[in-house]
Amino acid sequence: MAFAVNHAVVLGNLGKDPELRYTQGGKAVCSFSVATSEGRDDAKRTEWHNVVAWEKLADLCARLLHKGSKVYVEGRMSTSSWEKDGQKHYRTQIVAREIVFLTASGEPRQDQGQDQGRGYGGQSGGTGAGSPGADEIPYADDEDIPF
Repeated sequence: MAFAVNHAVVLGNLGKDPELRYTQGGKAVCSFSVATSEGRDDAKRTEWHNVVAWEKLADLCARLLHKGSKVYVEGRMSTSSWEKDGQKHYRTQIVAREIVFLTASGEPRQDQGQDQGRGYGGQSGGTGAGSPGADEIPYADDEDIPF
């Protein structure tokens, strides 16, 4: 019997503000990049991870995240390809199932309300089986965060 696992976990900071778009069918899609670093200060290496969130989770990301925000992302890896000007291009990204918003700033943006700094799970456009809904709060306080 063969098993396959497609699970990605990233903890880092956003490199720029997230971009919110809508599909022709009206589903929200939010894209952003997360930087992770490893190594010592004199030999630090930064890796960039493309992340995409769907529907309610996408709306929350667009409202609560901004450049520099610290996030914990869980999801699955997905690679897509397309051809442009006769050359094949590839993009690998994490399709988010759950995002924990770790940055709590003193003054929320006007559209943020009181959700800021809490973690939310959401469905990733697929079945989302086993994922908490976007209205649920999976961690009651900082001591419940799994890292």
